[in-house]
Amino acid sequence: MSIKSIPRVFSALKGGHKQGAIQGNTLQLGGAIIVDPSDTVRYYFASKKAGDHPEVEDLLEAADPQTWT
Repeated sequence: MSIKSIPRVFSALKGGHKQGAIQGNTLQLGGAIIVDPSDTVRYYFASKKAGDHPEVEDLLEAADPQTWT
């Protein structure tokens, strides 16, 4: 967070935006998995940090049955 974001914080608070109650495990990270109809894992991605996402191209390729051997 930089000093430049402080006015935006106050603007958001004035607009009624605020942090709500935390739900679930705050340390849990996301990921993606693609499993084919025969229960074979075709793609697995585990996030290493918040905001870590798989590449869309990798997901699309893994979801394409023509690439399965």
